[in-house]
Order: sequence, then structure tokens, then C-alpha cells
Amino acid sequence: MEEGSRLPPRLCCTSAAAFLLLATSMAQLCWSLESGSIGVLYIGDLVRSPPFNMMKSDPLFIIEYVPASLRADWAAQAGLTLEDVHRMIRMYMPRTYTDLSERFDVVVLANANPAALGPKNVEMIAKGVEEGGVGLLMSGGWESFGGVGTWSPPWGDTAVGRLLPVDNIIGIWVQDGHLVIDKPNHELIKSLPWDPRDQVLSQPIRWHHNPVTLKEGALQLAHVTCRGGVVHPLMVTWELQDGTRVFALTSEIHALSWYGQAWKYDYDFGSNLMIYLDRRPVPQDVDLVHLTRTTMLRVQKRRSLLLSLVEFCESFGANTRGILLMLDDVDAQISRANQKYLQLDYHGTIDAFREAESMLEGVEREAVKVKNRALLWVYTIEWLVVTGTLMICGFVLWSLMVRRRLYREVEVTRANV
Repeated sequence: MEEGSRLPPRLCCTSAAAFLLLATSMAQLCWSLESGSIGVLYIGDLVRSPPFNMMKSDPLFIIEYVPASLRADWAAQAGLTLEDVHRMIRMYMPRTYTDLSERFDVVVLANANPAALGPKNVEMIAKGVEEGGVGLLMSGGWESFGGVGTWSPPWGDTAVGRLLPVDNIIGIWVQDGHLVIDKPNHELIKSLPWDPRDQVLSQPIRWHHNPVTLKEGALQLAHVTCRGGVVHPLMVTWELQDGTRVFALTSEIHALSWYGQAWKYDYDFGSNLMIYLDRRPVPQDVDLVHLTRTTMLRVQKRRSLLLSLVEFCESFGANTRGILLMLDDVDAQISRANQKYLQLDYHGTIDAFREAESMLEGVEREAVKVKNRALLWVYTIEWLVVTGTLMICGFVLWSLMVRRRLYREVEVTRANV
């Protein structure tokens, strides 16, 4: 949809970000503190889900996903039909308000279609925010805020829309915008390096957005400036009466991870936002926290690849018992590192994960040896089969083409008589 095609001049080209954040209810807060993790319910487009897809490897988060986009092309990218989307909403959405408020600290609506969720689920989410203290984030997209297209009704008139710190402008999507920080000393903004000279952050495609207007009492943390100098809200937040936080990001949060080079701190933004919405102190040592998370995710990725190699070896009948025993020691070390991470001991976490990484290197070397031994037998058997086949074929060919000289030539056959 072309920018400004249905907007008055003062609103014709910016981006708006909407996050709905809801802080934890007392029962939910007890559950969260007991495990040390933040329960996140991600509702929306499964394919365009960074940085939340990385949270599966982060012990600070317990995340579950519910597809709720009715765009057929996005559903197809996730290997789903629209019928699958409706069925999975019935399967994976919390059944009751109690289930929602006790299991989750934050609900994320990212390209979530209210028509897909249905009025009952929308009302349940709103109740979880208002009464259960569940944090809520809405990020931008064609199915967020005012919606774009006849298949995407706006959120404004729903129970969730009434909790947002912004009013929607219906049916408009703006394709560009330049980031401007309004509250550099806010704890969320200050926890990240929003450098306007950063080539990734300065790309207008990162900040395509839903245009919105501020509600009275809302706090605008950042805005975008579009062509012609038009300004739209980008990051807006407020707190409900009980302190529950609602956050609106009018741009798509996954845009920091897509469209060419990803922003170095894209995962830190998503993580710090969830921490902020859960009303926990947002860590402020940018470089130390980034290094901790990067090290942790790298170790988890190496462990996952190692498990794939072990499974490959087992498919050839290799004995992987020794590798699995070594991997148990690695898992114990990773568990110790995770505990330090949940205790916010970032220096201790880095040291513990580096020790786990060193242990993984030894397991990987052993796994490669097992793989090579398994494949040696595969190659040997393959060589024997191929060589044996060639020898048999050669003997048959020799018998038919070479030994035929031993037979006496005849001039007359029965057919000529």
C-alpha cells in the first residue's frame, strides 16, 4: 500500500511501533521467580519471528509459539495452510485465563490477526493483562494495530486494543522511516547502543511501520521521520494502574534481523524488552551482556550440531556410548553456567560457558573419530561390492567375447537348411 495514500499530510509517512507488555500476576510472578525464567507466549507469524526463535536456547526464557497470521503466503512459508493455523490456535492457545496467567509473564503479538484468534482468545489475553499482570507486546506488521487489507481487521476496537498506548490509523502501511531516540535515559533504551551512524540502524527498510497516534499518558521512547519530514511514533509504552507494562513497537521487530545484514544487538533488544515487560531490572552493561549471550548461544549451537553428528553415527551402527558419557559432563557444565546466568553473574557465566566449549571440543574430536571409523566400514563394504561386481561383469564379458574364439566356426546352420 502506498505511503500517504489515505493519510492526512501530518501523518502520511512514518512508522509506528506497538508493543503490548503486561507485568506478571502474583501467582505468575511466584512461578517465574521459582524457575528464574520468563514465560513468553509468542502469537503471530512463525517465520518472521526473530529474535524470539533464538530464545529457545536461552535459559532465561521459556517460550511457546502459536501461529496466528492469516496471510496465506506467510503461512505457506511456515509449511502451514490457513486451516492449519486455525487448528493450531485451538491446540496451543491457553484454554483458560488461569492457564495463561500462571504459565506466562509476557504475551507477544507479532503480526497476529484478531480474526484468527477469535473474540474469546482476545478477551482472555486482555484479562490476563488487566487482572493477571501478564506483560504484553504488540509489534508492527500488516496484521497489527490498524491492519492492512480486508483480511486483517484492526485491533483498536478489541479488548486488547483498548490497552495499547496508541490509537490506530486503519489500513495504512508506511514503507520507510529514520530512527530518532526521544528518551535516551530510559532503562530500556539506555541498555542498547542506538547509534544513528550505524549502517544497519540507518536503513529506512528497517523501520517500515504502522502509523499510529499517542494516547494521553503514553510515553514515547522513539519515533521515525519519513520522507517529507512526517513524524510517527515508533516505540511507545505505559503502565496500567497495577504497574503492568504495555509496549507498542510499530515496526516489525524481526526487521532488525532481516533485510541483509542483521543488527549486532538484535537479540539483546528482544531479550531486554522481555525483561523490561516482566518488570525486572534491565541489564545496563551492554558489551558484557552481549558477550555473555553470544557465548551462550554459540555453545548451545555447537552442542546441537554435535548431537546431529552423534545421530548420524548411530544411523551407521557406530558405538556412541563413550561420546554420550562425555556429553553428560558437558551438559552438567552447561547447567552450572545457566545457573550463573540466571543469577546475573555474567563474568562467571562467560567463564563457565567457555569451559563447556573447551569440553565440547574434546567431544567433537572423539565424535569425528567414531564417524571416521563408521564410514571406513561403509567405504570398505562399498569398495568390495563395486570391485566384486566389476570382477563378475569382467568374467562374463571375457567369457562371451574372448573365449568365443575356442568354438569351431560352422558354415551352415539349421536355419539355412
